[in-house]
Amino acid sequence: MRLLLGSIVALLLIILPGCAAQKEPEPLYYQAETTKPYQDVLAELELAITERNFRITGHNKIGSVIRERENIDFPDYDTIQFCNLTLAREMLEISPESVIYMPCNVAIRSENGKVIVTTHLLPTRSPNPRMNEFARQMNEKLKQIVDFAVED
Repeated sequence: MRLLLGSIVALLLIILPGCAAQKEPEPLYYQAETTKPYQDVLAELELAITERNFRITGHNKIGSVIRERENIDFPDYDTIQFCNLTLAREMLEISPESVIYMPCNVAIRSENGKVIVTTHLLPTRSPNPRMNEFARQMNEKLKQIVDFAVED
């Protein structure tokens, strides 16, 4: 009986820490907000992107196009796509399937008197350690871009 009880306790000591140490879900995006004027945030965002050696490859002015087309009052919504070919090549050489994360994208919206800037993050928990490290570094760059745009 004592041997059985000792075995159960030992087994619980092995299993329980694993249960408590479950990882939080990985964040899929990074977001920050400000009360600065929308056009100022948009200009700061474009500046932050180009100053970090990314090239803007697309800009969708969704909110203003809806306003103009339908002649209605509609909030501002924009998306900006951007890429750095050197970093893109490095990422694709590490993990060809990562092409799905290209180009980088940031969304801006006006909501309840605030301007909210959001970007997708690359996953950092893949089976590929090199890709995980690349993703961590790229996510920091993306966060810096967002933070620069919203800082007062």
